Amino acid sequence: MKTFKMFLGIFLMILALTSCVVGPAGPVGLAGPEGNANVVSSTVEVGSNDWVYDANGSCWVLDLSWNEIDVDMVDYGAVLVYFENPNPSVLAWHQLPLTLYPSSLYSSTMETSYYDYGLSIFWTNSDLQQHENPCYLYGSNLTFKIVLIDATVYMDYQDTDFSNYETVKQLFNLQD
Repeated sequence: MKTFKMFLGIFLMILALTSCVVGPAGPVGLAGPEGNANVVSSTVEVGSNDWVYDANGSCWVLDLSWNEIDVDMVDYGAVLVYFENPNPSVLAWHQLPLTLYPSSLYSSTMETSYYDYGLSIFWTNSDLQQHENPCYLYGSNLTFKIVLIDATVYMDYQDTDFSNYETVKQLFNLQD
């Protein structure tokens, strides 16, 4: 009897699944704007207290936590970081790594390192001296834009130049 009930239950489930009928399509034009759930962005403004000087590495370090940066994102997707130059005559987003020339005597390089649930930005001066905190250098807080592209989407856009944030913003319909 138990076997019969189990067989009957499986039969009814199969019957229910195979007897479904697809209805007519819904009205056109009611969907929201095209977007991509597999691309996430965030704008982060940091102040001088967010930077820590690492004497062993001779660089300023900024650590940012973000739960969306997971193992798959680090290993197979893309983690893009852009820096907004706070100079009013140059306001623009620049992708990291980036080399700046704050003086005729040295340059500064910003690089990133990604790990599970976060990323670090390293600000190193070419003369390996401890210069001013990066925020003091510009006299303001600094702003970064972080864009995460899932591996499935990233594979479809491998030939895309991601160095221009405005292109990335338009391509993935990102909101500022």
